[in-house]
Amino acid sequence: MRRNGVTPGARVTDALDQRVAENPGFWSGAALGVASFLLYLVNLDQPSDNPDEFYHMLAARGLLETGEPRIAEGVYRRGVLFTHLVAASFRFLGESLVAARMPSVLATVAIVLLLFLWVRREAGPTAAALVAGLYAVSPFAIEIAQFCRFYALQTLAFLGSTWLVVETLGRPARPVVQLLRLLAAAGLALLAVQLQPTTYLGLAALAAWAVPVLVLRLLRRADLSWPARLSRLLGGALLAAGVLGLALASGRLAELWALYREPPLFNLPMKEQFWFYYIWYLLLYPTLWTTIGVLAILAIARAPRLGGVATVVFAVSFLIGSFGGSKGLRYLAYAQPFLFIVWGLAIAGLLPSLVPVVRRLTERLERALAELGGAAGLASRALIGGALATLLLANPFWLRSASVLADLPLGPETPDTDWRRAAPVLVPMLAEATVVINTEELGPLFYFDRHDILFNPSKLAELPPDNRADFDRDPRTGRPVIGSLEALEKVIRCAPSGLFLAPALHWRRPYLATPEAVAVLDRLAEPVEMPTDSHVFAYRWRHEPSEAVEICGALPLPATARAR
Repeated sequence: MRRNGVTPGARVTDALDQRVAENPGFWSGAALGVASFLLYLVNLDQPSDNPDEFYHMLAARGLLETGEPRIAEGVYRRGVLFTHLVAASFRFLGESLVAARMPSVLATVAIVLLLFLWVRREAGPTAAALVAGLYAVSPFAIEIAQFCRFYALQTLAFLGSTWLVVETLGRPARPVVQLLRLLAAAGLALLAVQLQPTTYLGLAALAAWAVPVLVLRLLRRADLSWPARLSRLLGGALLAAGVLGLALASGRLAELWALYREPPLFNLPMKEQFWFYYIWYLLLYPTLWTTIGVLAILAIARAPRLGGVATVVFAVSFLIGSFGGSKGLRYLAYAQPFLFIVWGLAIAGLLPSLVPVVRRLTERLERALAELGGAAGLASRALIGGALATLLLANPFWLRSASVLADLPLGPETPDTDWRRAAPVLVPMLAEATVVINTEELGPLFYFDRHDILFNPSKLAELPPDNRADFDRDPRTGRPVIGSLEALEKVIRCAPSGLFLAPALHWRRPYLATPEAVAVLDRLAEPVEMPTDSHVFAYRWRHEPSEAVEICGALPLPATARAR
């Protein structure tokens, strides 16, 4: 249908084109989103030493095959929503590391875009580009984008929830709009909590900003008498005390405290390292981190509401996380966007003052180098540019980001295990082995569909308290777990043939393939020469039937082992 010679579709297109032309920020945001997406695709199929990825990948395979998030004889329900996203990605893209990590890639791109939109609304396009751009190329963003785990989705949900809370408190609207904002914020917060309990720390940090805001707002209400204001304040305090009392009485607070302070065995060495996060930020962003106090003041001056909430949320999350039991940069992923909000706002606030200073400095330097003649201007600009480049490059976040993308370990880091490169050697041995013992079960299950017994003292300690004896089963896989040298030796002596497999990251490490366990293997089995680029250690053994010992009758081997 045409009206005045113009089709409705053309009118819509023209209106959109005009809106885009009037809103150059659209193009900036779109370009940033596309650029970050392409960045996170670089080497996306690189191997990983973190078994957490395989929990979702194997459970996603189970979803597609059985309708349940099954792994072998077990069920893995943690972060089940994310597992469903991985299964959907497998369904559309096929089963691969790239497909498994695509939900994290898209969630991280959404974080970048959300940062851009929020900061642009509060502080303008320059600050928005700085915040979103700095976050997008940070090693923190790249690591969660290229990791098949729920951290990117958790961060996105928490960031969205925080924005909605800030909008509710800072931008008055009709009651129905305010209610919808609060419901959406609560829903996103609940999603983030279900994905990762560290969200509780973020919610405590958000409350540390929101509660004082509400208290100050109440105290400033001229339409209420002072007794009314104080009574409402007292009522809120009593309500908070009641909720705290119920949490104490129910034991939930004790459970959360234990979760906060008691790390798994593999993370035990970091339990008291309250400096853990401080050192990482100092190593990666020394210029920005050492001036964080001044930059936070500049950020608040640039955008009081956004700068204030970003400063409080990151600072409180950082402090609480630093004294927690478990440590890991991913555990603070939900708070890291707020650090970049502080930095980006501060830099954007400094730029108008820095530009004329740099210009005057360049002119003075050019006069000082007047004896160079016509080359003085070029030399002064080169010196100033070199100084600014040095200031940037002295923050080696770019080196860490590049190493993550290229899968190149830095310093003492162990290269990632690549089970695919081990396949030519392992596959024939796996077909002949009566039993396969792994220190990391999920990679071999994913690539070879073979895992019988897990030797991992750390994971044995993670099982329910009444289920931590040798050969008890991990509910996530349904397969036996052992942690003692006696159990390991018993399996090797009793099984007529077998393999022991361990990633290089586990080799001779406490609570994993311990030096004592390696000594048992050296005595009872023989090492297998593996491709060096696989970073897999393997031992094999074979006994004649006459060598079987009497204690073997009670050995609880899994059905997968007996059938071979």
